Amino acid sequence: MSSDSRGGETRRKVIEAAVSLMDRVGYRSVTIDAVARASGVSKSTIYRHWSSRKELVLEAFSSHVDEVTEVVDTGDAIADLRTYLLKLAFRVSLGGAGSIVTGLIKDSFGRPEFAEIFRVKVIEPRRHVFMQILLRGQQRGQIRSDVDLKSAVDAIYGSIHHRLLMTGQPVDAAFASALSDFARLGLAARPEVA
Repeated sequence: MSSDSRGGETRRKVIEAAVSLMDRVGYRSVTIDAVARASGVSKSTIYRHWSSRKELVLEAFSSHVDEVTEVVDTGDAIADLRTYLLKLAFRVSLGGAGSIVTGLIKDSFGRPEFAEIFRVKVIEPRRHVFMQILLRGQQRGQIRSDVDLKSAVDAIYGSIHHRLLMTGQPVDAAFASALSDFARLGLAARPEVA
């Protein structure tokens, strides 16, 4: 087995252990020691791949969320957006992501380097998925051509963070469905009147 494949296997074990620990004990309780014990990978090896616990947690969290929220392009952008929002809501409300995201956002305050890593690893990939769904819909004529997609993404994705950080209201299936309906009413192309 090559050192590259061993390194990939080591990273996979560590990521899986970190995700499992986050789900079981919560974001703040995940330590390098705990991940080393759970993964069977030495602390020194973990530190060769990640410079800090926070960077490890960010990568583990983002890779897991990417995996569980993947949406297949069905040809219907509004339906795909609804699917993505429902998957995110499930992960936030039942999968423990809500407390993890809240903790990561709080940890980024006053720490510019960590805030930048958080944006690159967590926020931007989510925004990218939203943007790709909306862009496909716009290209197919399903979403109005005059919509500023960046603002639409901020409004849709930002509302999830608003609930997590400000109101404390649930990010659940009912909210995801309501948000999908709101997006559909505001974004969908209007049929031409004959």
